[in-house]
Amino acid sequence: MDNLQMDEKLARLRRCRREMDTLKQEAEAIEAEVKAELESRGVEQAETAHYKVSWKTVSSTRLDTKALKAERPEIYGRYAVTSSTKRFTVT
Repeated sequence: MDNLQMDEKLARLRRCRREMDTLKQEAEAIEAEVKAELESRGVEQAETAHYKVSWKTVSSTRLDTKALKAERPEIYGRYAVTSSTKRFTVT
């Protein structure tokens, strides 16, 4: 792939990302409207002719790694796992 082809690909990538951002904003606005409707009805779920929707509280327990590292660094060090990824950026 030459530089001109690379430029064309990257320009298309930028256009796609802008479109994705626009669609994401639209989806988030629709989701907010549906959540507000559920909340106004005082329900966590609803059904239409074609869909079932729910917005329920989900609880989870997570480890506070910052506090663990500060209070018990030897335990943190023994169980901490480092991972690596490659980040793709276009500027």
